Amino acid sequence: MQQARLKRLLAEYFNNSISSTDCEELLTYLSSADPVELDELIDIEFAALDEGPEFKGQQSQDVLSRIKADPRFNQPAHDDQEDKPKVIKFYQRRFVQVAAAILVFFIAGLAVFNNRKAITGSKLAKNNKPAAIVPGSNKAILTVSDGKTIVLDAAANGLVARTGAGEVLKTQRGQLVYKDKASNNSAAAVANVEYNTLTTPRGGEYQLVLPDGTKVWLDAASSITYPVAFTGNSRRVKLTGQGYFEVAKNKEKPFYVDVNQSEIKVLGTHFNISAYDDDGRNTTTLLEGSVEVTNNNKVAMLKPGQQAIIVKGSDNIAVSEADIEGAMAWKNGYFIFNDDDIRGIMRKVSRWYDVDVDFQRDFSDQHFGGTFYRSKSINELLDHFQKVGNLHFKVSGRRIVVMD
Repeated sequence: MQQARLKRLLAEYFNNSISSTDCEELLTYLSSADPVELDELIDIEFAALDEGPEFKGQQSQDVLSRIKADPRFNQPAHDDQEDKPKVIKFYQRRFVQVAAAILVFFIAGLAVFNNRKAITGSKLAKNNKPAAIVPGSNKAILTVSDGKTIVLDAAANGLVARTGAGEVLKTQRGQLVYKDKASNNSAAAVANVEYNTLTTPRGGEYQLVLPDGTKVWLDAASSITYPVAFTGNSRRVKLTGQGYFEVAKNKEKPFYVDVNQSEIKVLGTHFNISAYDDDGRNTTTLLEGSVEVTNNNKVAMLKPGQQAIIVKGSDNIAVSEADIEGAMAWKNGYFIFNDDDIRGIMRKVSRWYDVDVDFQRDFSDQHFGGTFYRSKSINELLDHFQKVGNLHFKVSGRRIVVMD
């Protein structure tokens, strides 16, 4: 296999974009590849991860061994199994990517990118230890069309609500599933459509299966408003915050997501939207299929691996290559910081750990890179920043102050 092709297939494997045929080719090749050549290519593949320690020797072998642990390694994919590998691949991809990220960045210490001399820093002062702040979990509130609210994390599994179109069920896996029993597309049905809203608080996330089978993952401090049945010639929802969509294909009914002043149109595809008000921009990242992004009078088409950024208050749509791993990190259970400023980092921390954050000064000179599990203690995360950056944290109740 040519080096360029092998490198491309490795990249597609880690980005979860590899086809079944290419995956079979890659895994077949790896079973008989020259170890030295493979070591070199894995080193090259991860060389783009700036400022991390060298990714060589045993580290590259660890990544290779995890690839070979893929259940498909000795069971080549076939066309009639097209749907099955996606579930397996996603689980394996998460394990491989997190393992690779751990090796590159070492979770035990985040790499500082501001070129200042790293200082060890002191532990959080004993008299200012953070309160018992826990990571986010499956929490959400369902608001039905009559205004009634249902706290889903407190509700029992099974039927939680009925709609004119069917039933709303809570599953053991923390999903909200709509069972649509209506098939009436009449004008009356359109006129009487009911809307529900699913809202996650800070420190919460949830999964939603819409009546058409579309799957939505909702991040912390987000909400989605949607009809309980998709009638008429289109499917339309409204999103605030961040959500990942796997849209059920239906050429007769395009799917629309309204986000602030912009609109995303799809037929059936996988994409992520980040549109928090305090971030000042909307970012649509496409993993599979194609989407059309409209912002006032501007329109942009995205291909897989691209992202569209709309700065709040602007008519422009900036299209560029996407950092798929970074965009999907929240859904896969971890933070990825890539030369991010501390203010942007702490916005994510605030949403996930449900804390308020204040800054004693600007701190725009403090940039960090690294990977950290979202299931980890906030104390551990803050302690890492203190060790490698020129800042400290004071924690009082659910308030964190960033200071010199």
